[in-house]
Amino acid sequence: MFKKYALLLAIPAILIALPLVRSLGGSAEASDAPDAATVAAEQPVIAAMFYSNWCGACQILDPKIEAVKPNFSGHKVDFVKFDFSYALVRGKALKDLAAEKGVPNIYAKNKGRTGFMLLIDPATETVLDIITMRDNKEAIAAKLDRSLNRAAPDAAPVSASEQVGQSKV
Repeated sequence: MFKKYALLLAIPAILIALPLVRSLGGSAEASDAPDAATVAAEQPVIAAMFYSNWCGACQILDPKIEAVKPNFSGHKVDFVKFDFSYALVRGKALKDLAAEKGVPNIYAKNKGRTGFMLLIDPATETVLDIITMRDNKEAIAAKLDRSLNRAAPDAAPVSASEQVGQSKV
């Protein structure tokens, strides 16, 4: 009987220890990551979705984002999804992703909150705009346009909001 309970206790212990073991060998990867200035120059806007499978607002917002995303494929928007569905297992990976993208402070402030997308200037870690489930596709595209124009004013206008308005996606 004791063996049965020991096995039941061992499985969660292994699941908890696995990310810790993986992180021990990860110091070389951290030095290969680009610095925040490089990320900001390459991608002047980070569109960070704070998502989880169990979040109702996420289930409404995610298809809208996916519908608008192709209109920005040639533009300097980096769409990033912080998926908190399995945060206990992938917590360090999410934190590392935020550091890699140059937004560790914004991630720390919003860690665990879900159902929205932040449009961020990674050079300053400034939130340019917030997208929620209440925004329709046209409003999402307009917010992305405005954020791109604020973060990279020298870039050509996107006008993807017009494309979204014309398509019946």
